[in-house]
Amino acid sequence: MPEPNLIPLRIQKIIPETVDTRSFILCSETGKEINYVPGQFLTFVFTKPNGEQERRNYSLSSAPVLEEPLQITVKRIANGAYSRWLTDHAKEGDVLLTTGASGFFILPDDISPYSQLVFFAAGSGITPDFSLIKTILHLNKTISIA
Repeated sequence: MPEPNLIPLRIQKIIPETVDTRSFILCSETGKEINYVPGQFLTFVFTKPNGEQERRNYSLSSAPVLEEPLQITVKRIANGAYSRWLTDHAKEGDVLLTTGASGFFILPDDISPYSQLVFFAAGSGITPDFSLIKTILHLNKTISIA
């Protein structure tokens, strides 16, 4: 039986990004909004056939300041049971359970003192950077991003 504090999110849309990467637009099944800041991730709870629960984190690629729908981007990993399931088998209408957003890879509260920000990312590690960069470009047009 699922934990009572889990938030059900329905997959509203699946966007193929590359051969092995999909973005998932998610919407709350209960009307309870997921509050998050750029750079955070969602922890999903998956239940195995034997009833055991496993948790996996997937970075948010949407930017709340742009009022974008809640979105994660997942790269298929050869030995990743849940990334394989999400990219190969998940379909629109499926419901995922999350504990909500968390993580500390976020922007400083005040970015105005900065004139340039540099991002280093590769592979699926680039996903939270999408949210961060979109937010910076929207909030402060004078910061240079490299």
